[in-house]
This record gives sequence, structure tokens and C-alpha cells, in this order.
Amino acid sequence: MSVVIMSGQIDGQVMQVKIEDGIITAIGELTSTDFMGASHIQTDGNLLPGYIDVHVHGGGGAEVMDATEEAFEQVALTHAKHGTTGLLLTTVTASPEALDKVFSAYESNRTRNGAEVLGFHLEGPFINSSKPGAQPQQYIIAPSTELFERWQSLAGGAIRYVTMAPEVTGAEGLVKLAAKQGVIVAMGHCNATAAQVSQGIEWGARSVTHLFNAMSPAGHREPGLAGSALGDDRVMVELIADLIHVHPLMLRAAIRAKGPEHVMLITDAVKAADMPEGEYGSAGRTVLVKDGAVRLADGTLAGSTLTVDRAVRNLLDIQALQPTDVNQVTSLNQSRLLNLPHGRIAVGAPGNLIAVDASWQVTHTVVRGRLVYQA
Repeated sequence: MSVVIMSGQIDGQVMQVKIEDGIITAIGELTSTDFMGASHIQTDGNLLPGYIDVHVHGGGGAEVMDATEEAFEQVALTHAKHGTTGLLLTTVTASPEALDKVFSAYESNRTRNGAEVLGFHLEGPFINSSKPGAQPQQYIIAPSTELFERWQSLAGGAIRYVTMAPEVTGAEGLVKLAAKQGVIVAMGHCNATAAQVSQGIEWGARSVTHLFNAMSPAGHREPGLAGSALGDDRVMVELIADLIHVHPLMLRAAIRAKGPEHVMLITDAVKAADMPEGEYGSAGRTVLVKDGAVRLADGTLAGSTLTVDRAVRNLLDIQALQPTDVNQVTSLNQSRLLNLPHGRIAVGAPGNLIAVDASWQVTHTVVRGRLVYQA
């Protein structure tokens, strides 16, 4: 049995968290007996549940579309340095054959270094060609239950989240199928009216992909997806808080409108995250990373170099978020949406913890009781 004790502050009190075989078994001021036979991770920081990123394409020079376990692990290692203890490997709109390779490469029973891989986020190809963002137009196709089931089979059932447009022909069948399987359907890269958004929610959609980006905007008579997402409590929203994708005032407005209980911070990070600025090949195209932004040659934003810890600091700096809300938007909401036992420091929960210093810099990352990063 693996026994680890992590020490740090919880709610202002110095506490210890005992993790046995990856699961939290005790919390409090433990006795010397508890420490017998245990490894001890001593921190001077505040302990939090590890961050969960449901929308991350890459990092550290690797990306999900590389379609290798080595790439998946590099992404997991890179984001673990920034407090992410669980993530959904996120694909991009690509040919069916390219996506076949990604899902076929996934080894569900593999023990990886870094963050836990909680499954896949299929972003596209079932989106609206009028709102592609940086997704390649030539691979956008109508929703197909057959393709979805093929990819789900290749991935061993690991697709947990899918971004699609509810207004395109064929959407109803796929939304209903995914929802029946327990897969979260997120509306995004779409040009839906408020009525079409509401219809998508009735079919089973439960989330909105990178709010404000690549979607029908909020109007005072036609709310589109952006306005509908703000006003409808049936959906969670993703936010990219790099201060590039969304203006700080809009970030503040969104969190006020939705409340922290309906917001998930995401990175939408590409392979250039945690790497020097410059040119990168990404999903078969060239992107330029300059001044923190990732863009195609025509200037279109193409993902980010964001990490969750930086997103947290950004929102705290612009006073869009209170420190007490950090766990909600970085871990608890994601866990509830995906029906996971994560997102809390409690007996029976996974031993996925981070320690942060007074400046919200991550000093330690622990995944299932294993120290995967120390500053």
C-alpha cells in the first residue's frame, strides 16, 4: 500500500491530508502514528483540490493531434506544473482518419506521469462552418452518430465531452445519443438563435464552449448563444481568462451573470503553452505565438498559451473572482458536470491536491498521492 501525507493550510489552519493508494483517508491534525510508514510532502502553502481542464489541446511542444501516448503524457506533464491534476485531451476539427489515429493511440489503462487523463473532448468536426474560429473549414461535417460511435469505440468509451452546433442538420440525433451515453454536449462554434440554443438544451446539451468566442453574439432582441448562455442556468460555460480572448470587463460580467457555480476555467492551450514564442506547426498548420497570443497567418486566434494557474491569477487581479471561488471554477464544477468524485478535499475523494503560495503560484502538484511537480 502506498501511503502519503501532505501538509499545508486548509481554511487558514495547518492540516495534514493522508492519501492511501491514491484516495484520501484522513484529514486533520494527524498523530505520529498516522505518519508511520508514510511518505511526507511538507508544504508551506494553501492546499486546494487540483485543477481540472476540460479543454486543452496541447502544451510543452506536444499536442493531442500528434496521436501518440508520448504526446498525451507530455501534455499531462506540462499542465501538471501549473496545478492541473486532471484534463480532457481535446481534439480539433480534422479528417475522420486523423481522429481515428488519435483515439486508437489512447491506452485507457496506462499510468502516465503528470495530470490524470480523464478522457477526451471532441471539439468538432460537427460544428457550423460560419463560425469555425481557427478550426479548418474543409473538415467540418454534419453531425454523424455513426462516426461518433466509431470514435467512441476506438477510444474505449473515453470521449466524455463533445463540442457541436445545435442548429445544424443532424444535430438532434447526436445530442440525444451523446447525452444518453452520459457524454457532456457543449454548444460552440455555432450561429444558433436563442430558440435553437433552448432546443439544444432540451435535447440534452449542458455546457457552452469558450463563451463569447466563435458563436452567435448577444443581442438585446436576439440573444444568440452568448446571451442565452449568460441567462440560462441549465448550462455551464467555459471561459478563457487569458485577457486576450475575452475583455476583462466581459469576464467580470460573465462571472457576475452566471455565478461561480456555472463557470469553468479552461485553457484552450496548444502545443506552444509553456514554450518560447515563435512559429509552431499545429494540427497541420502554422501558428505564430507573439505577445502571449496564438494566431493563424490571417490573425485569427488559434487557441492559447494559457495555463489554469495563470487564468486564476488573471481573474483575481481584475477582481472578477474571489479567492474562495477558485475551487468552484477550477475543479468542483468540472467534477460535478462530468460526474467525477474529484474537486474536493474529503475522505473518499481522489488524492489530487495542489499547494499554492500567497501569490497563487503552484508549489506542489500531487496526483493520486504521487508528487508529480515541485517548484
